[in-house]
Amino acid sequence: MSAEAAKAVVRRFYTELFRDLALAEECISPDYVDHNNADAGHGPNVLRSHVAALLHTFPDFTIETEDILAEGDRVVTRVSGRGTHAGTWMQIEPTGSVIHVKGINIDRVSNWRIVEHWGEADTVGML
Repeated sequence: MSAEAAKAVVRRFYTELFRDLALAEECISPDYVDHNNADAGHGPNVLRSHVAALLHTFPDFTIETEDILAEGDRVVTRVSGRGTHAGTWMQIEPTGSVIHVKGINIDRVSNWRIVEHWGEADTVGML
């Protein structure tokens, strides 16, 4: 699989997943591991559960890919996101504030699916 093809998989994932959780089945390998939470298990359900919880807390959450680079099977994305804090998150009651986050992700792609994920994100402010 070419680096350009790997970028296409990751770009589609970040563009469409927050609108359609069923996409996790298409883009995420059954062996998927999120190295930020390796104890969560493997496969698309790990990611689907995380995104569903995020969307419960920030129902209007959107994410935008700012930059995307690839070498071999690794794709690096710089992303930004924002959403309104409307549900409890990590024992923090809803504030109604709009949060703004930025992150850097590395995804390994094989056979047209994401198989591993590493990421760092920071909340950069409330709007």
